[in-house]
Amino acid sequence: MQPRRIAVANQKGGVGKTATVLGLASALSSRGQQVLVVDMDPQGNATTGLGVELEDGALTAHDLLKNADVDLVDVVMASPWDGVDLIPADVQLAEFESNGDPNLVFALANAVESVDLSPYSLVLFDCPPSLGKVLYSVLCAADGVMAVTEPTIDSVSGVANLEETILSVQRRPNPNLSFDKIIISRKRNTGEHTFREQELRAAYGDLVATTTIPELAARQDAHSAHTPIHKFRGGKSLALQLAYSDLLDELNLAAKETAS
Repeated sequence: MQPRRIAVANQKGGVGKTATVLGLASALSSRGQQVLVVDMDPQGNATTGLGVELEDGALTAHDLLKNADVDLVDVVMASPWDGVDLIPADVQLAEFESNGDPNLVFALANAVESVDLSPYSLVLFDCPPSLGKVLYSVLCAADGVMAVTEPTIDSVSGVANLEETILSVQRRPNPNLSFDKIIISRKRNTGEHTFREQELRAAYGDLVATTTIPELAARQDAHSAHTPIHKFRGGKSLALQLAYSDLLDELNLAAKETAS
């Protein structure tokens, strides 16, 4: 059985996309499941967050998109996290946005469709903070999208812009793509964040996940230490562990449970 392929996206940076990808990967890993993280952001934050330092000549997502002779299995590498494999990214991926070849946006979908991903419980794409060609290529390859947003004044409009892109992809190259959930990340206990959360829920209803991810220093501390949040000790890491585990359950992404 092939796993879900989920794009984690928002055109705005700094809203917690990578933290959500790594938090869900950590939750899956803590349950003994296998997950593939596909870093599609030229900043490579998922790659570094997993503790991977790329050696000279290492194959990356850029090679997968650029060279039809490169197979997906050639680009996958094991990360230091138990059960988490990675397709890494580096700054070269940014060149893809200016490439004039219209067929390149389908390269990722072709690569994904050509391999057996059944060993994984889930495939997570960490998307760039833009609505450009790289995101479009991910949406062609994914079967679901999760929008991650902070509860701020721009959150509803940002999700609406992403929704338009999703609808465009659904109409033509990928009619099987679904808009699964909106995840509120980096939430603080302020009147402004509470109001903006209510605004999002009024606009999108049940599409907004019940589980929210709090803004806690332990998130960045774990990222800097290249450590899964479920193994990190310090600060209020337990609150983040519970949040990502609850989110995983709410999204029903942990389809393959491992017997203990």
